[in-house]
Amino acid sequence: MSVPILSGRPQPKKTQQERVKRQQRIEAADAIPAELLIQRDSSIRYEKDGPVYATDGKIGTLKKVVVDESVGEVVELIVLVDGVDRWTILPPDVVDRSAGSALFLTINRVQFNEHVATGAEYVKNHFARADIKSLLKRDKAAGAGHPKRKVAACGPDFVETPKSSPLERLSRKPDSIAAD
Repeated sequence: MSVPILSGRPQPKKTQQERVKRQQRIEAADAIPAELLIQRDSSIRYEKDGPVYATDGKIGTLKKVVVDESVGEVVELIVLVDGVDRWTILPPDVVDRSAGSALFLTINRVQFNEHVATGAEYVKNHFARADIKSLLKRDKAAGAGHPKRKVAACGPDFVETPKSSPLERLSRKPDSIAAD
């Protein structure tokens, strides 16, 4: 293990203005990019390694999407949490929309952090790789299930589901993450 070499000279004191500018740069890095705020996809696209945003900033990266092959619907999302080496499981009900490869949730950072602290952690051995060919060949009209979770298209690095209507979004509760 290497140890950093430090100088014996005292560090120059940072002014309040320099500290404020540094804090603003840090907050700007976590902020939601403006171009993503106005962009809306016609479906919800779950893309591997896409950024995941809470209502108040970036919280992680989408790593995997769990699909129930028997009914062809998204059942869980695996997110790598920013700032810690932890993968957490999220229900797809907390997704509001997607824009490009970015996902936007209906919860804020505090609610997300509470879920990470109390929710289930991803364990690789509990999941198997889905058969993409069978998902694409299945009859899209067959079977009951949740209509907005149904897989409309998929590939090795993405899954798309139909977009929910604005009326459904209004009836959705942002604290539905606590029901895990």
